[in-house]
Amino acid sequence: AGLSMARPGAAPPRLRRRAWRGGARLSRAGPPRASSDPSPAPSADGHDEGFTPEIVVVGLGPGDPTQITMKAWDVLTSPGARVHVRTARHPTLEGLPPHVALTTFDHVYESTKMLQDVYPAIAEELLTIAETVARTSVADVPGASREAGDAFSSFVLEDGDDEVVVRKDERQRRIVYAVPGDPCVAENSVKLLRQMASARGVKVTIVPGVSFLEPTLASLKTDVMPSLCVVDAIDVATAGHAVGMSVDAPTLLCQLYSKAVASDVKLTLMQQFPSDHPVTLVHAAGTKDEKTETVPLHSLDADVGEDIDILTSAFVPAVAGGKYGDEKGSVESLLDAIARARRGDVAGETEPGKKSGPDADDDDDDDESTSDGYDETYFGGFGDDAFESVWLSLDHADGEAHAFLRDAGEAAAAAAAADASADVRKKTLGDLLAAVALHVAMASEAGEFTMRDVVLEAARDVRKRT
Repeated sequence: AGLSMARPGAAPPRLRRRAWRGGARLSRAGPPRASSDPSPAPSADGHDEGFTPEIVVVGLGPGDPTQITMKAWDVLTSPGARVHVRTARHPTLEGLPPHVALTTFDHVYESTKMLQDVYPAIAEELLTIAETVARTSVADVPGASREAGDAFSSFVLEDGDDEVVVRKDERQRRIVYAVPGDPCVAENSVKLLRQMASARGVKVTIVPGVSFLEPTLASLKTDVMPSLCVVDAIDVATAGHAVGMSVDAPTLLCQLYSKAVASDVKLTLMQQFPSDHPVTLVHAAGTKDEKTETVPLHSLDADVGEDIDILTSAFVPAVAGGKYGDEKGSVESLLDAIARARRGDVAGETEPGKKSGPDADDDDDDDESTSDGYDETYFGGFGDDAFESVWLSLDHADGEAHAFLRDAGEAAAAAAAADASADVRKKTLGDLLAAVALHVAMASEAGEFTMRDVVLEAARDVRKRT
């Protein structure tokens, strides 16, 4: 096809190769060559030697075209680049030059019934495309050079020249996958792609970008330190309990995506957080359309202004409790309290929010300390006074320790059987959980097992019974 481009009446064009620097040496695809030009043997990954499919993943930034990195811009706008975008609903794409041809995966979102199947479907399609491009990107043009370095060549007839020029363009052998923000920040499709690509022998190259985190945190006037969790909203929407989120730590839910996802997220979070817990929605962070609004959790999906989309994130602050707003409600915090009780907190150390010095006792009648240098907060926090020394039990066989576990279990069972009030059942279950956590702490100190092992056993038992 390239030869037919010569002008009428001209002599048959003489093929000339114009090599570009940096070109990889790749073997030619197609039927086996004659013995005078042998094909390389296939490599261990199943592809011809030097013919590894490649996917270059670039970050589009948070949404403002001016925030895309220069390297990402070069990859996206390179001549002949095969650009695939996870979604066309991203403002950065509007700032790309007209010659950039884009292929979107929005059809996957529209055709996939289960949200958790979206990213695996995108990754599978990308890998298939990359493998196909690697096999077919070299045209079998008569007269073209058969050297390995001439793989992925384009044949053009330049103005004022009767010669067909053979140009090698390394970019023709790879595809580009563009994702919002940074490829390695809250981007599960890239995580899955890298995992699946390794087994398929497909090379994945990452070009970092500016993530949604920077402008979102700036809008919220907060920091990732000391314990911000970043969680994909789709993972929360499809879960029965938001694994990875804690009531004791702030969480940023990214890619809330739609009102339907927001509704599912709300239902999941209301299993862990108060229904009126404040949640701040950040829309289009880092763009001219940036907007924030704080709503109660039960109204997360109200979306009165119809602002929820792919550029929406939700900030869920930690649940503050207690007189000083420092009471914690996670299992990890319970284990920490028991560990403190067992080792003792030295008197004089000030808890966050509490005063120190001679006037501290005058301001807080409830803040009592023992005379032996330990913090009463942890030694008297659970159970009746008779069990105050139970936290110092040596092991599970200690009389007080096993009596605490037995009595707490019996009390919780009796409260349930008697249809006791919610407050009574909450108190007795709290005592039982404290007893279980104490025995786990003693086992952990002895090197026997940890809370993770106990939870694994509990989860296995649940699965067996369902």
